[in-house]
Formats: sequence, C-alpha cells, structure tokens
Amino acid sequence: MLNRTPVVIRSVSPLQGHEGTIVTLQGSGFARHIRNNCVVIGGMGACARAEPHSTDTELKVRIGPVARETAGDLLMWPGVGGELFTEEISYGNTRLHLSEAAVFRNGAPVAAAGIHFKLDKASPDTYSGAFEKSARGQVQLGGQETAPVMRVAFPKGFSAGRHKKVDVCVVLKEPTLAVDISASIAGKSGDDEECLRAVAKAISLNAGLMGERVFADVGTNAQTGELELYITKPYLENGMVTIHFS
Repeated sequence: MLNRTPVVIRSVSPLQGHEGTIVTLQGSGFARHIRNNCVVIGGMGACARAEPHSTDTELKVRIGPVARETAGDLLMWPGVGGELFTEEISYGNTRLHLSEAAVFRNGAPVAAAGIHFKLDKASPDTYSGAFEKSARGQVQLGGQETAPVMRVAFPKGFSAGRHKKVDVCVVLKEPTLAVDISASIAGKSGDDEECLRAVAKAISLNAGLMGERVFADVGTNAQTGELELYITKPYLENGMVTIHFS
C-alpha cells in the first residue's frame, strides 16, 4: 500500500555542502523505513541517501556524488522501495556486482523545502544527465526513442576500465521514480562502452523488479565521438542522473 501521508519540511541544516555532507531535515511524514525516503538536493543536483537512526520527524541524509556545483531547492518524498535487487549483471566481459540498489515510487506528493541549498564542490569522475526532447543517436529505448530522455555524455578520454566501482542515481518525473545503485566492476574487458551498457542494463532490470518500465541504451555521438547514455520512461517530464566512478 502506498504511503499517502504528506511530508512537511520545517527546517534544513546546513544549507551548503558537497559529497559526504550530512544534512538534517526536521519535519513530519518521513518514512519510518529509512530507505523509503528519497531526497534530491541542490536543485536536483545530487541524490542524498538516508542515514540510520532517522525518525519520522528527523531525517538525516548524506549527500552523494556531485557532478557540478549548483544550487536550488531540496525535494523529497516518502516512497515505496524495493528490497530485492539483481545481484550480478553481465554485459560481454564486464560484470557488475551490486552491493545495494533501491527503487522508489511515489508514495506521497513530492515535498519542496523552499530553501536555497548550495552544492559547493564537484566530485571527481562524476557525470550528470541533461533533459532533452529526444535521443540524438541510434539507440534502442523500447519504442520511446522519440520521447523525452535523460542524456549523459562521457568526454573523450573517459575510461571506465581504471575504476573498480560505480554509483548511479536516476530520478525520472512524472510520476516520480528513482533508481539508486552501487556496484563493483569486474571482468577482463576494458571496453568503456561495454561497461556503460552494463550500467544501462542494471538501471532497466532493477526498475523492472518494481514493475516499472525504464529503458536505457548507449550510443556514440556522430559529431563529437563521445559515448552517451540515454535513459527514459513513459511520460517522462524531467529528471536527473548522476553516475560516479571510483
């Protein structure tokens, strides 16, 4: 059953931070199961994961990877999260071993804190998505190729092969859906496109466990030669994506 209790955010402290900063929300209506609280911070600049020992009136969250310095409101909702996730995903010679995955659906309307929160420092090797009217390249998105998408461009020189872990946070609106994944990267291949395709597969499969249709694919930009990851779902109106390699 969906939790329809509206969230009220009375205060947020501090009002500035970066990856790893603990932010405290005071209010009411937060989900008692901490992983069922989805928080997006700094004008949809980064996700923030709920910390242990939070309550329905005080929610502590840790800011995740930040792709770029930005500022804006804090948004959150208590959702319905999935406890099950696909533990290993393979694409070619690349394997992702998932240590955590959470999928959130709206359990109540999204609440805005009405504040100006500043993300003051970008995290290394972190890439963000841009909302666009349709995919630019030849990608397969389950019949949604001409619908709005989130596009993440990886610059020339990008190398997934030198990293051992990837964190992904995807928020797609409306209705709001979030997929939050942490995984270690294994395999003999140093193929960057193959690694990104494994990430795309992880997003789609884990959303599917909650009965959500999310499509993701990887292509190469014909003009720039950059690898691009596209993500969409039916009725997509806006969203955010951060992908962090470490």
